[in-house]
Amino acid sequence: MRILITGAGGFIGGALARRFASRADVELTALGRADLDLGDRDAIVAGLGRSRPDVVIHAAGRTHGDPDALFADNAQATANLAEAIGMAAPGAGLILLGSAAQYGVSKDQVPWRENDPCAPFEPYGLSKHAAETNALAATRQYEFRATALRLFNIVTPEPQGEQVFAAFLRRAASAAAAGPPPWRVRMGPLAAVRDFIDLEDVLSAVERVIERGTWGEVINVCSGEGRTARTLLSAVSAQTGGAVVVDEAAAVEPPMMPWSVGDPTRCQALLGLRPAIDIAGLARRAAAWLATAKEAVDARSHA
Repeated sequence: MRILITGAGGFIGGALARRFASRADVELTALGRADLDLGDRDAIVAGLGRSRPDVVIHAAGRTHGDPDALFADNAQATANLAEAIGMAAPGAGLILLGSAAQYGVSKDQVPWRENDPCAPFEPYGLSKHAAETNALAATRQYEFRATALRLFNIVTPEPQGEQVFAAFLRRAASAAAAGPPPWRVRMGPLAAVRDFIDLEDVLSAVERVIERGTWGEVINVCSGEGRTARTLLSAVSAQTGGAVVVDEAAAVEPPMMPWSVGDPTRCQALLGLRPAIDIAGLARRAAAWLATAKEAVDARSHA
């Protein structure tokens, strides 16, 4: 099976590339930003002609930046890729990695279902929803297969990605490098409720789409459980014996998106996967990572 991954230099794309590179049954083409210009549809067509993929996993994109950059790297790049697949590799299946931000703000705080209307209110969510809409429209025009995975909040026990938990671990490591405990970590308000999932569940969801041939679907990858980031950070602090102290800023006004939780029913039914997050296990592994990072700094300072 030939698999092409875009965004292979990024957080999720890199993890996917490592997962598929270890499989003997996969011929992998892993492309980063420098390898493929997703703003150039002709270049994408040429790249698809060389790699002849059976599956394209689209993990490239942008999470921060001004609206023009977000729409260029998310919406337009995805439209270019989908059209190129339709033109040069219509037998390939496309897996899109979307976002919970596509849903927008919930009024009733009922877990989001895939058939709920999407009403994103900020540029990132708008750009991701436009990307998904463009790609699914291309599947109808060119008659190829695609499935969109709407990913909720991914956490790992190491500071990967750009979400709150990763930022906390980076700041905690910097504080630990600066001197003895307690290591005070300044964070913004942490009261917003999110649906946290493990990166391993994201990788499993992608694999199962391919293995089961689950095409033509939109699927939430989520746990169905809402937690605050404060819960995660407090668990890590406890695992360090209080060596890490979280200084949470007081909220000046309510968060723009106070709550975002998904319904995992379709993920479980179609992929046989019920994502979950083991808070205690995550906290133990994150505390172990911090200890290792601190030891590395100490070793360098004494070298």
